[in-house]
Amino acid sequence: MKARPWKGGRPSLVGRLLLAQVVPLALLGAALALAGALAARAVVEKSSDRLLAGSVTSIVAQIGVRDGQAQVALPPWSLALLDSPERDAVFYAVRQGSRLVTGYDDLPRLPAPAPNETSFSYARMRGYEVRIAQSTVMVPGVREPVVVAVAQSLDSRRASVRELLSTLIGLPVLLVAVAAALVVPAVGWGLAPLRRLTADLKRRAQASRPDLAPIDAADTPAELSPAVEAFNHLMSSLERFTRALERFSADASHQLRTPLSVIVANLALLERSAATPRDKALLGDSRDAAANLRQVLTQFLALARSEATAADGEADLAALLKTIQVEAARAFPEVELLTRLPADLGLARGNAVLIGEVLRNLVFNACAYGGGKVRIVARMDGDGPRVVIWDRGPGLDEDALRDVFAPFNRGSAGQGSTGAGLGLAIVRSITRRLDIDLELRARHPRPGLVADLRFPAA
Repeated sequence: MKARPWKGGRPSLVGRLLLAQVVPLALLGAALALAGALAARAVVEKSSDRLLAGSVTSIVAQIGVRDGQAQVALPPWSLALLDSPERDAVFYAVRQGSRLVTGYDDLPRLPAPAPNETSFSYARMRGYEVRIAQSTVMVPGVREPVVVAVAQSLDSRRASVRELLSTLIGLPVLLVAVAAALVVPAVGWGLAPLRRLTADLKRRAQASRPDLAPIDAADTPAELSPAVEAFNHLMSSLERFTRALERFSADASHQLRTPLSVIVANLALLERSAATPRDKALLGDSRDAAANLRQVLTQFLALARSEATAADGEADLAALLKTIQVEAARAFPEVELLTRLPADLGLARGNAVLIGEVLRNLVFNACAYGGGKVRIVARMDGDGPRVVIWDRGPGLDEDALRDVFAPFNRGSAGQGSTGAGLGLAIVRSITRRLDIDLELRARHPRPGLVADLRFPAA
């Protein structure tokens, strides 16, 4: 799964889980790392001070007296306690009062601790930052207290702290990294049923005919069961409503178109036998109104059929255009209709009935408002066929072109005509369903309108 923590500026479910789990773990890891750093520093400080104090104690044990003066036979192992891989610098001094018995005279003189006690301090010695341990001893036979001081540079202490920190901090960091790495696959595993449900809904949405069957809730997570049940209830209601609407459309088509055709024919007969011009005019108006009503009904049903009919299939554009040319010539005998069809015009992808409806509406519209001359040119353009229909009518301005596909919009050229204004709305509905690229533009510089269609190849 390709997880995106943020979608459209809002955190996704994966992002929320990352925030809810990894961030607290990161804060906990930081707290543990800080506590570990403090603990490591304290442990190293304590253990190193014990070694430093042990070195002081070993020197104190070697203090002797001669002629009332303290003497020290410094054993080699007393300072070897402080030996380390970092090769720390080690300094020492044994003083009786203000007299240096042995050691380094430039070792900083710090306040001496109480007898039989050891103190620790930081100082600088010959460019080194050192830790100094001091102990005061009252030696029998010596009137003045003897102070033993041992100093060690801090390299070994810092190396030990770094080693402990790498262990103590590395573990929380590793824990947070592993937790962050496991969140995404864990969420992906948990969301697998939801992804399958989403894929099923997308497949239904992209189908040529909507699939309103209930969703199988067997693999649905328990948290989504109420939503799936509510969705299935909604689908059942939509299924009943859709079926009822389809039955109504079919019944309306059968019950209304035939009586309207009879009314139009009867009115035409009555118009011929009318006794007075007034009666003839009234019957003519009634016949035109009934014919218009029949055309509106036909286009309404065509629009409903275009949205309900399956979009799959293939269409032979050459055959469709030849048939439409014959129909247009019969319906508009006064229009000069010119057609140029290549022999190798390929098949278009899509339902042939719907594609025929698109071409028929565009050709008939051009014949009705095209100024008496319409040209149809078809050719292969790239991977798919292309059909261009143009006329020599008054055309449309830019504002009218933006609204020409709206239902019941007949434009300025259609005012006073018997059209219902649904033809181009049907064309737009079908072209969107079949992924047909349709461009409607004005001819320039000559007057007229151009319909340019690019069909996906079968």
